[in-house]
Amino acid sequence: MVNSTYENYKQHAVALIKQTLEDSECQPIFFIGTGISKRYLGAPTWIELLRSAAARIGLSDQEFQYFRQKTNDNLIEIGSILEDKVFEWAWTHGKNTFPPEYFSKSPDKSIFLKHIIALDIQDAAGEANTTADSSLREEIDLLSKTNPHAIITTNYDDFLERVFGDYEPVVGEKVIRRDMNLVGEIFKIHGSMEDPSSIVITGADYENYRIKKKYISAKLLTYLAEHPVFIFGYGLGDTNVTGILQDIGEILGGPDKLIENVFYIEWRPDAPSLTDFREEYVVSANGSELRVRAIVTDSFGWIFQCLTETAPLKWVNPKLLRAISARFFKLLRSDIPRGNIEVDYAQLQTVADSETELPKLLGIARTDSPNASYPYSLTDVSSLLGFTFWWKARKLIEQVRDETGVDIFSTDNKYHYAIPTKGKHPNRRYSKEIVDLLEAVRDGEEYTVSL
Repeated sequence: MVNSTYENYKQHAVALIKQTLEDSECQPIFFIGTGISKRYLGAPTWIELLRSAAARIGLSDQEFQYFRQKTNDNLIEIGSILEDKVFEWAWTHGKNTFPPEYFSKSPDKSIFLKHIIALDIQDAAGEANTTADSSLREEIDLLSKTNPHAIITTNYDDFLERVFGDYEPVVGEKVIRRDMNLVGEIFKIHGSMEDPSSIVITGADYENYRIKKKYISAKLLTYLAEHPVFIFGYGLGDTNVTGILQDIGEILGGPDKLIENVFYIEWRPDAPSLTDFREEYVVSANGSELRVRAIVTDSFGWIFQCLTETAPLKWVNPKLLRAISARFFKLLRSDIPRGNIEVDYAQLQTVADSETELPKLLGIARTDSPNASYPYSLTDVSSLLGFTFWWKARKLIEQVRDETGVDIFSTDNKYHYAIPTKGKHPNRRYSKEIVDLLEAVRDGEEYTVSL
């Protein structure tokens, strides 16, 4: 039986997300923690990584439990203990596990533990190769279509790079030197398995991160203050979250004020059975209380779907946007001031005075232009569906009509647009939505048609 209270709550949450995105007029920022990789990859948690590293060098589970009790389960301190244990093992029984340069070029001794951590993550990611659960695969597909402006993560694995293939990872301290006006980047502020030396895992690593955190935070805060922020995969008490929220709170009005642009997404398997839903969470940080918006859910799919539908930059390649943005800023910051190029200042003034001139200059169509919203011919649609002949796609459209009574060809709608011509027949163009719809029809999946 469907819980009407929960369904009403979800509808309210969707409306709030859409309103926030529309008011901000910019794409969201995602702050993604271990829970996401755990959900979709079965990736190890922090404590599981440490336990696996201990087992890899021959330590028993009882010895590991001793470390946990000795440190009062302080994972950073456990990491520091394992740093020494792995270092000793590397120079005795474990030499064949590590690259020769680790022993000859005298890197920090923590490199051995970080190398093992990276190996364990790679092994787990390789074995998982994403979930076999169809509902979770659907969530991943929806996530890939959300087009966030940027993603901030403390995860070491490459799940986000797989999902957002055109986004560029920026690892560790490189965030400090990054131009924050670019789009389509994954900020891996605790390092990456691709570069073991960048991984933040020991006490010394966290102390170094703490010292440099103010510079990293300063770079990220412009994002977090101006864009809608969605927090996935973190416990609300996670220090990575509370630290960032405290910084945002100071900028946006101090303690006790609702930070309206931040949504904390809490996954709860019992969400559909709840009858009372808190719409805000209070976060304690250094004696202050910060309030953020909260959404409780047993599935991220409907949230990703909402973000996809509201995304201002649907179907735009982030790699292309990054290149255009980088070129513009080089032009403005370097080429023009230094006189490296000839400038038509009259043309620049025209561009500055009109909202329509710059898109024309770049050859970009308005989003309400049929060429932009309906880029495909029926042959294109068939090709995208894996067919050789155009009529295969038409057959699927006719199947939709027969099964639902909805004739997509009968009107101009989100799937189809008929451009009048001098001849008898219009030039029919098709959108990305019809490709998604016909993929479901082709595969025999459930689908809905909404004109």
